[in-house]
Amino acid sequence: MGKKLHIAIVTNNYTPYSGGVVSSINAFTEQLLAQGHRVTIITLDFLGQKHTDPDYVIRIPSLTQFTHYKNYCAVPWRPRANLLEILRKLSPDVVHMQHPFLLCQSALKAARRLSIPVVFTYHTMYERYCHYVPLYQPFVEFAVTKKVLRFCKKVDQIIAPSSAIYDHLIKNGVTTPVEVIPSPLQKNFIFFEGACPTKLDLSGEALAKTEERRRDAASLAQNKKFNLLLVSRLVKEKNVPFVLDVLKQLDAKKYHLKIIGYGQQESFLRAYAYEELQLSRDQVQFIIKPPQEKLVQAYCEADLFLFPSTSDTQGLVLAEAMAGRTPVIAIDGPGQRDIVHNGFNGFIVGSKKEMVQKIKQIADDGNLLISLKNGALQTAQSYSPMALTSRLLQVYKRFC
Repeated sequence: MGKKLHIAIVTNNYTPYSGGVVSSINAFTEQLLAQGHRVTIITLDFLGQKHTDPDYVIRIPSLTQFTHYKNYCAVPWRPRANLLEILRKLSPDVVHMQHPFLLCQSALKAARRLSIPVVFTYHTMYERYCHYVPLYQPFVEFAVTKKVLRFCKKVDQIIAPSSAIYDHLIKNGVTTPVEVIPSPLQKNFIFFEGACPTKLDLSGEALAKTEERRRDAASLAQNKKFNLLLVSRLVKEKNVPFVLDVLKQLDAKKYHLKIIGYGQQESFLRAYAYEELQLSRDQVQFIIKPPQEKLVQAYCEADLFLFPSTSDTQGLVLAEAMAGRTPVIAIDGPGQRDIVHNGFNGFIVGSKKEMVQKIKQIADDGNLLISLKNGALQTAQSYSPMALTSRLLQVYKRFC
């Protein structure tokens, strides 16, 4: 069976905050615990006494809690002393950092003092989020890049969730070992294990029966809508207006778009859709923070998933969509190149015009839609938690 490990995960982002980092942490944690390993998540106290955490979560006391751009934030109290005390008491086999800032800076120093190996997942191209800092942008980008790369050189191992991150690190002279391991799907999104009626069977008869259970392009002949889906935080860097501009160029009677998410641009996007573009509520529907079962249902019901972000380094929502047998049309960007393969599970496009053309092509070609759906489902299986957690464990065991 091998040695059971104790992994301390240090993160600035955790519940009630949601997003790709939190999803990645939860997916790996679920699987590590299922395999008998011990996990402790160390994070910020965003709500005081209002958290309902499992017993493996430790919150660093905070001086204050607040929201910024509708995101939960906290200022930790004595983070260096607290983290040193926590890590000394826990004595984990490895400390896995999820960020290069705030808690993880203090945790790195504590881990070094205690001679505990440090792994760091480079989730984000941090310099692309500098617009949140109200200072001269070229200076901020330069400073952030230098700080992050300096952090990378101090850890023992880097996990890159995509080849784009790997290439970025190598290009910038990082010599710390880097392993490409995507984030896995969370348990509730593993549709190919039964949550959606989309078992992978490529035989003609089984495929035909599966398509009877789901809407396909042929249903348009009965005047049914072709369902488009976007799941995203509603923030500037996600480029959501791009998809609304695309929808404006599509037949209002034929296409319906669901936008699921939350964020500071919600009011702006509603006004942009309904007032500036004059889209109707029959064309586009905003769904804010639905329960997970409704999100699963939306993935399963969609015909195509649209992805307009050019800043994401992985885009775990793409794997979630594909697990629901939903192909993806994505604007070109670093997070989509590893997962979207033209003509197999979707298409990468370079413009709004090209996205409009691909949507129309797929909606009018039932055979192409069926083929892309099955390619999407095949792709999703490579994001299973068991396989990816096994790869992560191999990294941990190099130091234990």
